[in-house]
Amino acid sequence: MPDSDAPLFSPAQSPVEPGATSAGLTPPGLAGELDVLAFAAAELAAGRPAALVTIFGLDGPFSRPLGAQLAVAADGRFLGSISGGCLEAALTQECLLAMSKGANRTLRYGEGSPFIDVRLPCGGGIDLALDVHLDRELLLRAIDLGKARKAFSLVFNPASTQSSFRLEEGLAKAGPGEFVRPFAPRLRILLAGRGWEIVALAKLARSSECEIVVASQEQATLNYCRPHADQLIKLTLPSHVPSLPLDADTAFASLFHEHEWEGGLLLAALRSPAFYVGALGSRQTHGRRLEILEALGANPEEMGRLKGPLGLFASRDPRTLAVSALAEILAVRTGQAALP
Repeated sequence: MPDSDAPLFSPAQSPVEPGATSAGLTPPGLAGELDVLAFAAAELAAGRPAALVTIFGLDGPFSRPLGAQLAVAADGRFLGSISGGCLEAALTQECLLAMSKGANRTLRYGEGSPFIDVRLPCGGGIDLALDVHLDRELLLRAIDLGKARKAFSLVFNPASTQSSFRLEEGLAKAGPGEFVRPFAPRLRILLAGRGWEIVALAKLARSSECEIVVASQEQATLNYCRPHADQLIKLTLPSHVPSLPLDADTAFASLFHEHEWEGGLLLAALRSPAFYVGALGSRQTHGRRLEILEALGANPEEMGRLKGPLGLFASRDPRTLAVSALAEILAVRTGQAALP
């Protein structure tokens, strides 16, 4: 087995092939989950074999969740993250061996593992499935669903030596001996307002693989956010609320300093499926904001959804506000915090 202290990749193992994924020069372990599938699909499209590794069992604490995946190319390049660097080198070699034999397999590391030279600092044990019989068309359909912001599941039998992957829209149910790897739509953050807080939050959230939409009455804010945003919306009048892309996987953050702009936008967000609605400002400002929303027709349940001031902790500069707001959005998204 390879040394578990080996580097995650060498210069000869370029982590991302140009055009294979949207990860650019991002280190391979920081790629998005759809990028992992796209990396494998690109290898298959080029006529090269690829393997997909999936965590299907965990005993005790571990740095990655069930379902975390790693795609490996036949020349040793990889994309994705199975651990914090403890296992990637070993798994790359195991995938190359599985590809040479043309058979899927499962591996166990940690407690109960035969690999005494690959240790898990977290303790516990981890079970992994290596699939070397990937279906490119299935991967492309999965990627299309993800790009369309539709939930889907990859279901497979880890014990099968041949590929058993099937694709189902939504959250699938596992049959006997099967494992379900669910994929939720990418987190979207819709930022409304103007100023450096929006720019800082857009930049930070982009580094976390979020989809970014910026709505502003100020062209300079839109221009500064352009490199980080997927969509820009120009606000024209405080009384005119444009159509906003607000679904159940969207967080809405109002970052206005001129609060006459935010009433209608906040009301639209509170009446949408958005899982988070927060607004910038002091507690005194928040009280006035609630009065404005009530005058616009918001009911107590709708106003109760509004988090104000937004963020996990107080902040007095754009960068720390961005960290505070993004941390709160992610905590709500993962069920580790409730609103308000």
